[in-house]
Amino acid sequence: MNRLFGTSKQEPPKQQPPPPQNPQQPKVIDLSEQQKRSEAKVKELTEQIQELDKQICEQYQKAKTSKGVQQTTAKSRAVMLLKRKKMLEQQLGQMLNNQMTLDQMAFTKENIQNTIEMAQAMQQVVAVQKDAFKEIDIDKLDDLMDDMEDMKFETDYMNEMMNRNYSCDIDESELDREMAEIENDMNLNSFQPQQQQQQGSYQSQTGQKQLYNTQTN
Repeated sequence: MNRLFGTSKQEPPKQQPPPPQNPQQPKVIDLSEQQKRSEAKVKELTEQIQELDKQICEQYQKAKTSKGVQQTTAKSRAVMLLKRKKMLEQQLGQMLNNQMTLDQMAFTKENIQNTIEMAQAMQQVVAVQKDAFKEIDIDKLDDLMDDMEDMKFETDYMNEMMNRNYSCDIDESELDREMAEIENDMNLNSFQPQQQQQQGSYQSQTGQKQLYNTQTN
């Protein structure tokens, strides 16, 4: 039967795709560590340049004081030292530029982190405020304000009534007249002791004169 009708071709087994590989996470660069390395390299290059300056000065002095082959050798060494110094100065300039770039990046990173922390703090505060507002019944608060306003009105009305009951009308002209009478009484009382004192002194003087006349007679 298989020869007459043939057999169906068996499909080859499907190959399963390989499991996806986890992409490698990019390595996080520590800016502070890079800044430390850059500062160390700048310090190293600066010290090397200072040492080359000393050697160049020594070779220059030898070239001035020597002659012949020694002078030529000293000049050649001085030229080589100058070339090396220029190369190190270029490298130092590049490192200083890199250091400035790292400082700017660190400053920007710090600002971004501060902004993120501030936004998180604001979100927390807003969430707390929303929860607090949920506990406040606006209708009850409105009724409370109405009650307070009614109480204030009643208190003002009571104060007005008390002031009206205990108030008295004062006639300013009558008050001025009474003050004038008091002043006249005070002036009169002060004038009487002076008059009595003058009378007493006059009587004492008259008595002294009469005594003197009787003694002379």
